[in-house]
Amino acid sequence: MDKFIILDDVFDEATNRAIAGFDYGKGERWYELGASPVHDRILDICRDHFDLTKVIGYEMWCNSGVPGRHVDKDEKLFIEQKRYVFPQCSAVYYATVENMNGGEFYTDDVRFFPRTNRLVLFSPGMYHGVAAYTGTRVAVSLNPWTRKV
Repeated sequence: MDKFIILDDVFDEATNRAIAGFDYGKGERWYELGASPVHDRILDICRDHFDLTKVIGYEMWCNSGVPGRHVDKDEKLFIEQKRYVFPQCSAVYYATVENMNGGEFYTDDVRFFPRTNRLVLFSPGMYHGVAAYTGTRVAVSLNPWTRKV
């Protein structure tokens, strides 16, 4: 059964600032468990809703653009073998949302506007996307894996 969970006001102000101010660089990066304690707090919340007992780390990136409709997957494996392999779940944390017009997060069944300090969790294999927007949106995406990708 697919899960889609929206949690508001998940972190205190200091944690929110730490996540918003983190240097995410460009593209996805791999993190071992414990490498970023502030982001591991997102995993702690994921554990309340998904089985992460075999997770060894996570990919993380910051989305400030407009990703089209897609599914979170092992991108390298998909390019090389056209196989879909999914993370244990997907998490999107909205660290900063200011002066936005548009920008709805959507799936086939759900549509909502982002807001600061909102965490969205969803099942593996769920197609989703973000509508075009103006304004400021710092969305941190995190995918926990049972193997390094």
